[in-house]
Amino acid sequence: MLRLILLTVFTLAAAPLVAEELTGQQLMEEVRARLPPEPVRLTGFIRTRNGRRDVDRGLISELHFGSPVPHIRYQVMDAFGSLVATARIAWPDGTAHFTLYDENEEPVENARLSDDIAETGLTWSDLSLDFLWWPEAEVTGRERVRTRASHVVRIPAPPHHPELGGVRLWIDTSALLVVRAEILGPDGERLKRIDVDSIVEIEPDVWMVKDLIIRDFANNRRMGVRFEDVEILKK
Repeated sequence: MLRLILLTVFTLAAAPLVAEELTGQQLMEEVRARLPPEPVRLTGFIRTRNGRRDVDRGLISELHFGSPVPHIRYQVMDAFGSLVATARIAWPDGTAHFTLYDENEEPVENARLSDDIAETGLTWSDLSLDFLWWPEAEVTGRERVRTRASHVVRIPAPPHHPELGGVRLWIDTSALLVVRAEILGPDGERLKRIDVDSIVEIEPDVWMVKDLIIRDFANNRRMGVRFEDVEILKK
């Protein structure tokens, strides 16, 4: 939105599942199953507050979760609307494959999902919610996030994220929507927390996360992602 949340568009099942009977991995499969099958374009912005300095970046996200190879394409612009970076993240085998292009649309060598997005403090992994595809998820309990009863899920970081220890997720028990995520360091310390702040219904039973709030505990920063426009694209 997030890797974001968290993902930004989701559907509600006609009848809620009895999620208590699911393993952690089955629960994550149900979360991914609620991603939209239609291609979707979201337009919005990222705002980072670091002390008295604000950093604003325009953001266009294209979500293609119904494609044979699920993927996301991002374009990031500066405050004047000029292209800063383009990124593509695909999950052909459940593992993220990441490609980054600079402002001239030239490939960036040795780019990583953990790289900062244009001085915002967010990483490409944060924005895409790459952790939704991580294996070995385990349900550890239930808690409330604001008014939402939620399953708590812990997922260890896979080998391609050696800088992390894992992620802790809070998943709404009825909608199976990720409402909070905490990115954890190698020793289990909180690095970032991503909260869904507001959602809106864009079509019957199709909802969009409008606002994400991100706290960077390691650097004492606060970031926000807002999506202002959504367009269902033709396949």
